Order: sequence, then structure tokens, then C-alpha cells
Amino acid sequence: MRFGIVGAGKMGGEIEAMASRRGHDVVWKLGSRENTGGAGLTRERLSEADVVFEFTNPAAAAQNLSALARAGATVVCGTTGWDGELPRIVEEFRSGGGALVHAANFSVGVRQFFELAKLGAQLYPSAGYAAYLVEEHHAEKRDAPSGTARRIAAIVESESGTAPSIASVRAGTVPGLHRLVFESPEDEVELVHRARGRAGFARGAVWAAERIAGQRGVFEFGQLLGEARGQS
Repeated sequence: MRFGIVGAGKMGGEIEAMASRRGHDVVWKLGSRENTGGAGLTRERLSEADVVFEFTNPAAAAQNLSALARAGATVVCGTTGWDGELPRIVEEFRSGGGALVHAANFSVGVRQFFELAKLGAQLYPSAGYAAYLVEEHHAEKRDAPSGTARRIAAIVESESGTAPSIASVRAGTVPGLHRLVFESPEDEVELVHRARGRAGFARGAVWAAERIAGQRGVFEFGQLLGEARGQS
């Protein structure tokens, strides 16, 4: 497959390396200087790629996604912090005939962590435990709390009726750590996901691109994983 990458940062580099390992070609990459306001996403450039990855920042993502939707592109988006624009973006992709896979986190391990969080929220709060979240990321990550932390908190609130507090740390080069704690006066239980690097996120994103090729519509990453489990 032929891939285009919007976002010339570290995650874009990881996706390029993972794509190569899985036998795909990256035919172009766009950094912020070449793509102000989505101007670099021309139909000519987009016609060269089967799937486009959007991994930029919250301020740029909505504009990029709108441009990609108008062109009917097939897109995998891992940028977080643009949730408020999601209903509009969904409608634009449906109207434009393209395809979009979006997620706060493309790590398969994190997706399974969501299931553990759901089970923990069913078991512990009803037994008198209080929940809280701690998430840590590198100093360059702009949104806080992380999209993953917000998703975990929403799961806990949905299952227990109480939203956990979230503490965010932005320092150093930490790829990502999420710690969900259920505590009582007598003890505490921790669920921890610690990313060892960005390769796990890149692997999930490239898998999503392979999965969505030739499809139309808007999908959440977990939806694709669920469909794949059902077919195995």
C-alpha cells in the first residue's frame, strides 16, 4: 500500500518505519511548514496515497481532517484534543465518501486496558473503593489530561457512577504511562499501562490502515479490533 503522512514529528517517523517493516511505501510526508491550514493537502498529492495518517496537534487536526474529508480520502487519525469537532468531522467524511479511523490511542495493549478498567470499575467502587488516575507523558505533549486518560475516566464513571480524579504529568521523554488506582483505607489495587516507546502505537495505526483500505465511513479503532476478534 502507498501511505501519506501528515505530521513530520516523532510519531510520523515511527509510522514510516513500521510501514516499511510491513511492506508498505510512504510516498510523501507533510510538516507544518508545508501544510499551513491544510493547504498542502491537494487532490494531486492525495491521489498518490491509498491511506493518509494524520498525527499532528489539536490546533491543526480539525483543519487537516476537513480538507481530507472533502477530498474523499481514507485517513487514520491519532491526534487527540479535537473531540469537540468530532460530530462535524464525522458528517464531512460521510458526505465526502471517504473513510476515517480515529482513536485516542492506537496501542492494542491500551485497548485491552480499557476492558480491565471496565471490570475494575464494576468490582471495586461497589466494595467501597475510590478511583483515581495518574497519567504521565513527555514534555512536548500539549493536551492534558491525555485522550486515553479521559477515555479511562469515562469508562470508570459509566460503570461506577463516579468520575475519578485525574493527575497529569508532562516532563522528560516519557512515551506514556497510565495508572488507574482503586483505593480503600486498608489497601489499594493498581492497573498500569506503560508504553516502552512509540512502536506499539505505530503498529496499531498501520494495522488500522490495512484494515480500512477500500472501506467507507467513520470507525473508532476499538470497533475495528472488535470486528477482527469476531472474525478470528
